[in-house]
Amino acid sequence: MKKALTLAILAALIVAPATRASDDSKAQKPAASTEKAVSGTLARVDMNYRTIAVADSKGVNWQIVWTDATKIMGGELKEGASVQVGYVEAENRNWASWIKVKEAGK
Repeated sequence: MKKALTLAILAALIVAPATRASDDSKAQKPAASTEKAVSGTLARVDMNYRTIAVADSKGVNWQIVWTDATKIMGGELKEGASVQVGYVEAENRNWASWIKVKEAGK
């Protein structure tokens, strides 16, 4: 009797955390989002907050945040430079995956 009870308790202790772990991993995965791109002119650069505003051809300003993981190619982030930006939408923000810079006038 004791042996059966001990085995039942051990089985419950093993199964419960495994079930909980699979539920937690589902909750932590962000919704799949596809990368989008925008092209335009750098209207504003804020190095402290790592944000840029990209004015597209229709005059819409896109607010985009970059991180250490963002690949910046081509040149320096300066107002007036032409850029292409790949970004994903998450946490109510646009997060840059990559930024291609072309100096103004080139």
